[in-house]
Amino acid sequence: MQMLGDDDLDLRGLSDEELERAWDLWFDLAQHTNDADPPYAHGVFVRLTSEDVAAESGAA
Repeated sequence: MQMLGDDDLDLRGLSDEELERAWDLWFDLAQHTNDADPPYAHGVFVRLTSEDVAAESGAA
């Protein structure tokens, strides 16, 4: 996987093609690290339980 250089990090100076490649790299990295993400630790999902999900889906 090709990494971004210092010139690539200057978003204002990127061409449309370079900016698209930077976004594609970011999205690829985000997808590859999904399994390593910790469970929800903040926000509206903090107290969500498997029973809540089952009740909401009608699978209770």
